[in-house]
Amino acid sequence: MHVEPPPALISQYVHGKRILPQDTPFPGPMDVDKIPYTKEIMDCLAPSSPITHVALMKGVQLGATATAENVIGYYMDPCPAPIMILSATDDAIKAWGGLRLEPLIDSLGIRDKLGLSNYNSKSRASGDTAERKNFSGGYIVLGSAQAPAKLRSFPIRVLIRDEIDGAPAMLITGEGNFLDVSEGRTNSFGAIKKIFDLSTPTTLENSLINQQYEKGDKRKYYVPCPHCNELQILEFGGDKLLYGLKPVFDDDGVLTRVFYQCKHCHGEIENYHKTEMLAKGKWKATAKSYNGLYRSYHISSLYSPVGMFSWFDLYQKYLEAKDKPDGMRSFVNLCLGLPYRETGSRPKLKNILELTGTYRAGTVPDGVLFLTAGIDVQSGKNSRLEMEVRGHGRLWRTWSICYLVFEGAVDNPLTGAWKKLADFFNDGGNVYPRSDGVKMPIKMTFIDSGDGNGTDTVYQFCKMRRSVYPIKGRGVIKKDKKKTGDAIDTHNFWPWKTSNIDSETTLVNISTNYYKRNIYNSLNNSFSFLDKIRKEGLNPDDPEIYKLRPAGFSDFPLEYGEKYFNMLTAEELRTDGSFHAGGRRNEALDCAVYNAAAGSFFLSKLLSRLKLELKSKDVAEHIIDDLTTDFAMDWLEKNPT
Repeated sequence: MHVEPPPALISQYVHGKRILPQDTPFPGPMDVDKIPYTKEIMDCLAPSSPITHVALMKGVQLGATATAENVIGYYMDPCPAPIMILSATDDAIKAWGGLRLEPLIDSLGIRDKLGLSNYNSKSRASGDTAERKNFSGGYIVLGSAQAPAKLRSFPIRVLIRDEIDGAPAMLITGEGNFLDVSEGRTNSFGAIKKIFDLSTPTTLENSLINQQYEKGDKRKYYVPCPHCNELQILEFGGDKLLYGLKPVFDDDGVLTRVFYQCKHCHGEIENYHKTEMLAKGKWKATAKSYNGLYRSYHISSLYSPVGMFSWFDLYQKYLEAKDKPDGMRSFVNLCLGLPYRETGSRPKLKNILELTGTYRAGTVPDGVLFLTAGIDVQSGKNSRLEMEVRGHGRLWRTWSICYLVFEGAVDNPLTGAWKKLADFFNDGGNVYPRSDGVKMPIKMTFIDSGDGNGTDTVYQFCKMRRSVYPIKGRGVIKKDKKKTGDAIDTHNFWPWKTSNIDSETTLVNISTNYYKRNIYNSLNNSFSFLDKIRKEGLNPDDPEIYKLRPAGFSDFPLEYGEKYFNMLTAEELRTDGSFHAGGRRNEALDCAVYNAAAGSFFLSKLLSRLKLELKSKDVAEHIIDDLTTDFAMDWLEKNPT
């Protein structure tokens, strides 16, 4: 009996065979020619192609999910294999199974294959469940990044990972990156494995699909102009560019028409021209892939075929987005299929460089009443401890005393960088001279406890020294956990809050966004004061002018340069109150945060002690923070050591 071999290409298999329901844009037998840009992507995932991994960063209304469904159908029917479908969350994968997989099975007419298995399924029922479906020659497993157990339970030949940007990068069980863990399930299939990642992106810093796209050859779909026939990428453009989408408004400002202006001949292209343009389009690589078997693609909603998402609709989305506080993020992600680059504010480096004073590192200027230290732990290839000592004075004024780096391993509290730090303290490195001869010890030290294996090491080191505490940065420590967002609400957060790890260890949790915002405000206000004084022709270092420096003024030693200040101002403050480093080194900012929190924590503990020792009405519970701070500062001036 002669048996016809299965179609070599997935696009050939689904064309005309898959029947799309009435509630889809193109009901009836699937016509792949309506979405021709999906052909190459599908066919790269066919057994006849040597490509093993495809990443698609895309906009909406492009048929991308249907493309993934076609791949799944092919490996269920003519070329059965073990398949895993992953989505970001448990809820998302449940919806995927009900809204995508079940209709796919019916649209291909293969429901009678379910329940049959070569993998020890004892009954049809056990082989056709919401989370697993068996068929002759293979099975489908549905999972999410929130269910790591499934990521390691089955050997998989075909791995489909949908909307990966909605998933946490790291597994909740601490096993590592969920992309790496799930990809490991395909290793046993070697050169015949197939991995398909697809997603709309999120932010530039956090987008997993953008990371996958950047690893590949970054293919873009070039289409010809119907007027001059020149190939080009469809781009949104902008008002100042002579190409891209162009709007037409009536006298009342109502959008009436949108056309595309050719980048080459500047001719007007209408939305209906897309059918011909897409049919004649071709994918072109724009970079070199890290691996010859890995391809990556990007396509925006400008390519959505006629009958789905028009240029008029897309531009209307833009008009709606640009007037909303966070609207452009959604427009860039969903319509342009691009990661959104958050814009934020950072103190200007040239301004902050002017805050270097006239004192030398390692000395304590007048006005300092107590010292703290903040230590940032860096593991990995260049493991080290970075420490800043800061002086604190009245009105929350601060002086950086020194910034030190202790290189070495950080996995053992008795060796490497930790031993160097301990030796430094034991040799007098925790005491600094003030100009009046008073020797000032570090009163409080905060060390970042980090995540993972290094946490216990920090705990052990802190147990061996007095007034040395492990800390944990929390962004914002909310009093009401039901409230969302990272913005500081003065009625809904703790600047710091302690928790007991064990009978010997107190962990100090820190609202890092609060302290970072204060540090940036202090830096900007400090420069504004100096700039004003200089414009008035006065010397900011004159003793009388020096006394006028405002609350929160920040001073730095003469030796500090761009490297330190670049780290101190590394993070951008976003409109939602969050901070992002964007890949820049930020250890100095972290150390400054730890010092600011250590200063607050020390004063709090000092006041608690004074209340017991002095039994003074001046430190009664009802007195506000500024007054209690003044009381503590008065005491420190009289008792400088």
